Amino acid sequence: MTTYEKHLQERSLVEYTFDGAINPEKWAASKVRVLFLLKEIHGYQGCGIVRISNEAHGWLNAKNRTYLKSVPLAAAIEIALKRNSPLSLAEINSVASNSELLHATLEKMAVVNIKKHSGCSTSNDSEIRDESRMNSSLLKAQIRELAPTIIVAGGTVCWHSLIYDIGLFDSVQECPRFEAVICDNTVLCHSNHPAAWSGGGFNIETIHHAIFSAINNI
Repeated sequence: MTTYEKHLQERSLVEYTFDGAINPEKWAASKVRVLFLLKEIHGYQGCGIVRISNEAHGWLNAKNRTYLKSVPLAAAIEIALKRNSPLSLAEINSVASNSELLHATLEKMAVVNIKKHSGCSTSNDSEIRDESRMNSSLLKAQIRELAPTIIVAGGTVCWHSLIYDIGLFDSVQECPRFEAVICDNTVLCHSNHPAAWSGGGFNIETIHHAIFSAINNI
């Protein structure tokens, strides 16, 4: 039994999501490892154990807003670092319309959800923080093992989970939304959730430039 399974079974969960690297081999081989720390997936009650690696391409094909926003950001970051300059909005839009590139980028991404078990509707922030505290040891182990170069916290509740509950980046206290900071050679970005409509939404261009600027300061 893996540490992942043991933790969740100790919580008496029989239905949960295996998340992390979409393709572990391609993740490990990538120099730009972008991890999205998100709240949860929902709507999978009665599905038993769900593996995000088996579902993510389907979500992208189905134009799931979370993946339509997060994957182009990861692709844009990789391109920007290769050419040493950030992408314009027109270039980011071009990336976002390139299906082949998006599926290839997804293979090199990782997604870690704070809440590991599914529900029929989205949890409120208080519930997510409760899950963050209960899963803090597992979340810490996941992030430490994945060793991302960039972590995008999808929403303030995810940022608070990353900084206050998980405990890997104790020297960081605050970071304004849509900005990025550096801790232990890891870029940490406080963004909205990729599926967000309100509060400024998920502005890929703004987040892309914030991350690129932070990377240049490493």
